[in-house]
Amino acid sequence: MKKNIIILGLISLLAVSCGDDFLTTHPGDSVSTDLALSTEQDIDNAVNGLYDLMSSYGYYGGTMFFYGDMKGDDMQSSYNSGRTCNRCYLYDHRSTSLNAGYLWGRPFYIIRNAWNVINAIDDGKVQGSEQRLKELKGEAMTIMALCQFDLTRCFGYPYTKDKGAGWGAPIVDHAITLDENPPRSTVAKDYEFIISTLEEAIPLMSTSKNNSRMNAYAARALLSRIYLYHDDNEKAFQMASNLIEEVEGNGMYRLYTRDEYVPAWDLKNTFGTESLFEIANSTDDNGGRSSLAYLMHWNGYREIFATQKFVDELLSDPEDIRCLLLEKNVYNKNDVWWLKKWPGTDATTPSFENNYVIFRLSEVYLNAAEAGVKIGGASAVKGLNYLNAIVQRANPAKEVTAAEYTLDRVLEERSKELIGEGIVSLIC
Repeated sequence: MKKNIIILGLISLLAVSCGDDFLTTHPGDSVSTDLALSTEQDIDNAVNGLYDLMSSYGYYGGTMFFYGDMKGDDMQSSYNSGRTCNRCYLYDHRSTSLNAGYLWGRPFYIIRNAWNVINAIDDGKVQGSEQRLKELKGEAMTIMALCQFDLTRCFGYPYTKDKGAGWGAPIVDHAITLDENPPRSTVAKDYEFIISTLEEAIPLMSTSKNNSRMNAYAARALLSRIYLYHDDNEKAFQMASNLIEEVEGNGMYRLYTRDEYVPAWDLKNTFGTESLFEIANSTDDNGGRSSLAYLMHWNGYREIFATQKFVDELLSDPEDIRCLLLEKNVYNKNDVWWLKKWPGTDATTPSFENNYVIFRLSEVYLNAAEAGVKIGGASAVKGLNYLNAIVQRANPAKEVTAAEYTLDRVLEERSKELIGEGIVSLIC
């Protein structure tokens, strides 16, 4: 597998081949400290601003997705546009590359601004509903935890390599000033900060839906993912399983049905039944030609398409509904397969305003399935049911038996289900 070929050394190109200055670049540069936050509306606007910063094509408008996919086995680059995708695909990161610093600078920028929100609330100087301010604080903390998590997995070794002993990212645990330059932390310390932040944030958050913003369910989905990366399988299973059972009971979210699955990815079908959190874009506010949808679209930059390995695995079952998300075209006289998860206006017209799903319920099912098979016992019994919910949605005639329920089988399903969502190659 490509991701296993000297993976640790290749990832460290971000940290080593660029020189020390690249990783020690001041994360506080250009961050304003002059925010006037005195009312509940000010705080709400500031939290909205955090989401807007996340939607940049240098973060969740594009780069975080293709960084997570291009380093795995399922997607590849044509280098048609000359964009950063090809650098990710080749593990060829350099400080002089186009947009080299986005996944370093943008998360720190957001963390810095999140601390402004948190401090304003904690200082007791903001006028407004105490309950609503708690919810907004929880949102800011969750965004901060997500940013720190992304920094850790992009700039640190996987936790499972050495139990987090290696270097990760600096922890910005307060609103740093422009003359501060926090040192890199260990991966273990990063995870301690991320997990404790989320565990404190979730009880503060609302469970109500607020499209394009995170609620407690989205935060719990994130924490189930983080526990899994942290090799804390019991907590990952409990978090994912409890979330699934709760939303099954209250009907707030549910898996797409087989018939709903392909249309769910259409440009206009935003905030679907299993979308726990997605980045909202519009015709007026989007990532432009550097956005993920344009990079993937056959009539856009056609920069990213599925590998033949992935295509062969998925098309081995022609009745799998997910096969309909692949479309064959010819590029440089070769057959290539375009993934239509972010399809633009239609098959012939790319667009910039696709929403991008960050957390959806299918991933939570797969988190539970993966943790369950690692734990065994009663957790494995439930985990198999979660896995088959995904497998049989794709093809009702298929079923994974107890004998077939292995970690490799879960990872195979994760690949088929989550391709193009920036997750698969970053599972550690």
